[in-house]
Amino acid sequence: MKQPNPRPLSPPIQLSGVWEMDSIEQADGILGGTTEGFVYRRDGHPNATDLAHQLAALHRFEHGIVTAQGMSALAAACLSLLKPRDTVILAQPLYGKTSYLVKEELHRWGIKWIDIDATDLNAWDTALAQRPQLAIVETITNPRMSVPDLQAICDRAHGANPDPCIVLVDNTFATPALCQPSRFGADLVMESLSKFACGHGDAMLGFLGGNSEVWGRIRSTVSAYGLASSPLDCWLTQRGLATLDVRMERAAATAQILAERFANHASLRFLDYPGLPTDKSNHVARAQFGQRFGNMMTLHLHGGIDAANRFIARTQNAIPFCPSLGDTRTTLSHPASTSHRSYATDALQRLGIDGGTLRFSIGLEQPDALTLAIEKGLA
Repeated sequence: MKQPNPRPLSPPIQLSGVWEMDSIEQADGILGGTTEGFVYRRDGHPNATDLAHQLAALHRFEHGIVTAQGMSALAAACLSLLKPRDTVILAQPLYGKTSYLVKEELHRWGIKWIDIDATDLNAWDTALAQRPQLAIVETITNPRMSVPDLQAICDRAHGANPDPCIVLVDNTFATPALCQPSRFGADLVMESLSKFACGHGDAMLGFLGGNSEVWGRIRSTVSAYGLASSPLDCWLTQRGLATLDVRMERAAATAQILAERFANHASLRFLDYPGLPTDKSNHVARAQFGQRFGNMMTLHLHGGIDAANRFIARTQNAIPFCPSLGDTRTTLSHPASTSHRSYATDALQRLGIDGGTLRFSIGLEQPDALTLAIEKGLA
């Protein structure tokens, strides 16, 4: 009896941009969505499909799609769900490009927005009374590391009359290893897979997941706007995803140690980390994450931008200044000049961000080595 061919343990990279059809009927069925298969990479390819299925399962969603980058996932959601004169709640602080997309690019198309404090439930009630169509909130806010109460937010948004507000959660900082926002009622979840999911700083991808009630136009929007992903980047991210839980556990444990060691350092105005018992988000973080609080930590130095520059110069061999995050190696960034540079000065002040704010993505190094590097930077 003929034996089936063995299957590769590691999925192959399929770089083809187009697939050969056996018949007109086959092409029509695949493009019409009634038959499984692939025709043109912009509409889907095997590496993206495998990765999307894996991520959708981790997030407990019926549907998932992989996009060219995290902003592509956010754009796909907005372009699919919003129309002129619709309103979006921006639960601040958010990644700077998220706010820029809504306030600058989508505003040109007639989209309105409401800025609120992500952790202020009274502000949520006031904003939801204005009948917005979409709310964007982060699991762990960038760069202040506050943790919004997702269950309370989703309950309010879905109970809003007469029309529920769709809640989109950016889960990049938490990843499904720490939190699955669907458990708390989130309608859509996006992540920048370039960060922790990949974990090696060598891919750029995004993910958007959701259930049928809100999925509608999302897949066709990704195709029409050319937001599709690269097979190689999908393969690299699927490789990284295999170690995500181990990496997050190790890095989160190190971040907890560092936060406890430096929380009261004389060179700091304050330190943001939700795992500290004194952090204002700690009780919500425990409810949503359990005993792991992520590997993102923010230091606010006395002395503003001059102190930040001294810190960067003193630690650059041990902690590189990189305007991104999620690598195996610890890196730092300066939000006021990078991720949040589009914010006006008064907006930064309201969010507690200034020239002395440094955001850290803790990697897999030994805690003692990172302690020495940070002490050198603060000396």
